[in-house]
Amino acid sequence: MHGQSLCAQADSLRPEDAQVFFEVGDEVRFRTPDGGTLTGTVEKLNPKRARVRCGASVWTVPYTGLQHVCASTATDRKPRATRLNAVAAQARDLMDRHGLDEWTLRFNTARKKLGECRAQQKLILLSRSHAVNDPPAQVTDTILHEIAHALAGPSARHGPAWKAIAHQLGATPKSCAPEGREARDRREAAKAKFRAGDAVSFITRGALHTGTIVRMNPKRAKVKCGDVAWSVPYPKLNAATRVDRGPPKS
Repeated sequence: MHGQSLCAQADSLRPEDAQVFFEVGDEVRFRTPDGGTLTGTVEKLNPKRARVRCGASVWTVPYTGLQHVCASTATDRKPRATRLNAVAAQARDLMDRHGLDEWTLRFNTARKKLGECRAQQKLILLSRSHAVNDPPAQVTDTILHEIAHALAGPSARHGPAWKAIAHQLGATPKSCAPEGREARDRREAAKAKFRAGDAVSFITRGALHTGTIVRMNPKRAKVKCGDVAWSVPYPKLNAATRVDRGPPKS
């Protein structure tokens, strides 16, 4: 089966990584505990098993136990296994090269978070979807990003120490998590309410601050509060006293 051959190719891969072969809506077949065979439609891709609808019944089936009904679909999905194996091998090589030979690499089902470093477990997680679907250069950057976290330690977060290591490794020294559509829409709606020169208030570190927007950056406003300037996400801003300056200039 696809999953068994997939996971036999790399130590970093597990049976659940065979999920890359399947999508919601796929027609699949699988064996039942009593030795029979059922055919159904994939309804949901859970972390370790697929939920498959077979008429009135629903089954949860390990990915290595599924086969595509359509042979051409199975053929079309094979390159995903090649790609996942290549990413696993690359990540393992980079981890070993930078002294993380005692660390483990795993893939997960995350889509918004491209990678994660769990220092206590000595574990680096990569999004399976990201590894298979995104440009190789971006995936490499994510791997190096997480290696930098491992080397810098959890307390470094995305601060100067982490940025210095990320830069040294050749990773983009900034958070690479994609912004979700809902978060983007919320930010843009909040941003549309303000312009440079507006008086605003916001709460940070448990204290209320009032100031004036001096610059509208893409994701945050630069707000001057006396002698101190703050970089504030637009959704955290509240309008203070507004002066009507007419419509914004184009």
